Amino acid sequence: MTKKNILINLLWTFLYALLTLFFVLHHEIWADEAQVWLIVKNLSIPEMLKHLVNEGHPCFFYLLVYPLAKLNFSIFSMQILCWLSCAASVFLLLTFSPFNRFSKTAIILSSGFFYFLPVVARSYSVLPLLVFAAAILYQKAKEKPNLYAIPYALILAFISNTHVIMFVFVFLLGCYFVYDNFVKEKNISKQTVSFCVIVGIALLAVVLQLLGTFSSNAAIGFSVDNIFVETFKTLSIFFLNSVGLVYKSVYNPIQFTPIAIIGAIAMFCLFCLCLVQLAMNNKRMFFLAFCSIGFQFFIYICSYKAMLYQTRIFGAYLILIFCFWAVCSQTEIQKNLKLFSKKALNIVLGIFFAMTIVCGIHAALLDVFYNYSSAGETAEFLKNNTEPDAVIIPNFIAFPLAIYEKLPQKRFYDVSNNRYLTYVIWKDNGFYSDEYFDALVRKNVREKKFKHTYIIVSSLLNLSHFEKNMPQRYELLYTSPPAIATGEAFRIYKYKKPAKD
Repeated sequence: MTKKNILINLLWTFLYALLTLFFVLHHEIWADEAQVWLIVKNLSIPEMLKHLVNEGHPCFFYLLVYPLAKLNFSIFSMQILCWLSCAASVFLLLTFSPFNRFSKTAIILSSGFFYFLPVVARSYSVLPLLVFAAAILYQKAKEKPNLYAIPYALILAFISNTHVIMFVFVFLLGCYFVYDNFVKEKNISKQTVSFCVIVGIALLAVVLQLLGTFSSNAAIGFSVDNIFVETFKTLSIFFLNSVGLVYKSVYNPIQFTPIAIIGAIAMFCLFCLCLVQLAMNNKRMFFLAFCSIGFQFFIYICSYKAMLYQTRIFGAYLILIFCFWAVCSQTEIQKNLKLFSKKALNIVLGIFFAMTIVCGIHAALLDVFYNYSSAGETAEFLKNNTEPDAVIIPNFIAFPLAIYEKLPQKRFYDVSNNRYLTYVIWKDNGFYSDEYFDALVRKNVREKKFKHTYIIVSSLLNLSHFEKNMPQRYELLYTSPPAIATGEAFRIYKYKKPAKD
């Protein structure tokens, strides 16, 4: 790689960073992003580690964000962290990957890299940088383990502790390293032993951190009921969400339109062809892709169910990039069949990611012109139109998280658990009937002697039903604009204390 090529890659990375920063600046934080920030802002490290079992996420991303929150930076610093991570990963892709120009361009313009990973500030956003670093070190650690084993082990440790969906991916790469060095080469050096210790501790840490998640988090409980139905549903949503967000209108959920179904079938066929190409060229990488992505599907089907956002989907696609990176880096590659040549590998991989480009452009433009969440505008209304000692009661505590982050503490109150809200404990986020919620509000207002009480209702629930059931005690003050993210539009009601209370 010449200095000229490095400068060109830096220029393209800068242009990518500039474009995606524009989308970051227009993005309104929503509940899942705010939850991370609220956790690290309000808890100590021991308290945070104890709480993460409820989140179902290991700790690495939270530890990255932790100092930003404790130094009283704004939540925008977390967005910048995720954005910088994606920009750095693009530079690694351009500079060190063995792909041709078409494949590199398709990956960079794909929906994950164009919008979802750099803009939506989640733990998934740091995975591209870590996975690409692992791809660079994979071959180096294989050839020169005494030099690269420890850096490679640290990267794998960070990957496994970023998200549970990468557990099998890291485990198998660890097994490959052990086989190559301990079984095949008999290389029992200090560095190779250190690799095993680091990766082993990292994987054990994931298990220990997440023991009890299924019983503590109602949203991701484990179940194998209706396994065939859930499998079909998950595969359908996975590939539909890959090709595009197809709406009947701006704010409605994804629709099974003919063009979306055709695109999803094409993506599925390309995905299968990618696996076949890996199988024909490198059985090890095929096994890695098949088991690692299969493990992710297992989690989606049995735990996350149909909660398949594009950020999660790209966890699987990053594994695919890693495997193709390793295969295309080989000096020996299949030459007998044109379908499995290096050129063919690049073409199929490029087309696969190019299929997602429209999805990314569409999502980015929606975020620019509409509210991803209406939390910001709703928070401004509450700041300007409620008393300083007002208590705000959400009827469903999870969705207004981004509003909690923007207002002083001791403003939001959970009537079912009798506590002020700073972050969500997921087992507490149940839905309530209007009548039961009304009874809880009246009870808490009476017992706690709240002077000024307001109710915030998420658009996830039937707002007209709420108004119809309790029109006398609740005066509608504010209706936020619609939101792209589910449940992220809100209504504010003033609670009128009944005379008999």
